[in-house]
Amino acid sequence: MKQINLSLLMYAQDYDETFPINRRFGWDTELYYYTWRWVVQPYIKSEGVWHCPSAPRRLNEFWWPDVMGSPFIGGRGCIADVTMTLDDFNANPRRWKGLANYAANGHWNWYDERLMLAYFQKPASIISILETRDPWPDMEAWTIPWDFGDGYGGIGCFHNKAGNWGFVDGHVKWLRIQATLAPEFMWDNDATVPPYQPSFTVDGLLNSIPPCFR
Repeated sequence: MKQINLSLLMYAQDYDETFPINRRFGWDTELYYYTWRWVVQPYIKSEGVWHCPSAPRRLNEFWWPDVMGSPFIGGRGCIADVTMTLDDFNANPRRWKGLANYAANGHWNWYDERLMLAYFQKPASIISILETRDPWPDMEAWTIPWDFGDGYGGIGCFHNKAGNWGFVDGHVKWLRIQATLAPEFMWDNDATVPPYQPSFTVDGLLNSIPPCFR
């Protein structure tokens, strides 16, 4: 995780102190996008750093069209995530690679105006990346209640009911989910619901943490 977190800072140094957005959309003959994990991969080199040895599974964005039979977001959908491309997905047999256990904090990396380092009031107290067992390149506080029927949610807490969390200033810390919510809300500058995201309250999130992570 430390290497991934540092790759974000290296990217920001090269691009006017601006982090990569979680999905960068484009259009040629149809809609497509690639993820921040693909963008920072050249700063990382090794694919293995995306794997948490304690995680029960690892996925990437191509899990969705594999299971559902169509792209997650219209057109061609995702064309690149971590080290896997749409050509890899369309190959016969499929060339599965670039599977990951780390996502960015979607409270800020969904929005161009929040990607600049200057946005963060307390960089040492705001999450940049987190562990996940979901395919998505971003996870938000409102995803904490997700329950997949096995007692676990989408956010990864694979280490004695806790997870490793990267922060905007580059450091990594072991925390339980509740510690990211209170007494200090570590997902953003404050606990205001970001634009176009589902509503939540901190108390509601604290009460909805999957039982296995309490």
